[in-house]
Amino acid sequence: MTKAPLRNASIACLLVWAAVWLMFLSLRFTSIDIRDIPGIGMIMLGALAVALLAPVAATALAGVALARQPQSSSNWLTFGCAIAALVGQGLLFLISKWL
Repeated sequence: MTKAPLRNASIACLLVWAAVWLMFLSLRFTSIDIRDIPGIGMIMLGALAVALLAPVAATALAGVALARQPQSSSNWLTFGCAIAALVGQGLLFLISKWL
């Protein structure tokens, strides 16, 4: 197995994570009300689950890519971004009052 697909999958996980959080932020700071859409609750719950699990998957994939090719600086950068997303999300959930 080549090493680049693992890094690319990690980057894809981080992009999905960022897209979901931008969607949540855009819903929060605009006047769009999605509560009238039937079945949106399950979709938003699924999006929250994706937002929670994507940094974990990205960190695991980047860690495997880094273990297989530690001399590549792009693997280190991807791993650092995945760790930053995971720590940032953890801090966000720790300081939020709705949990």
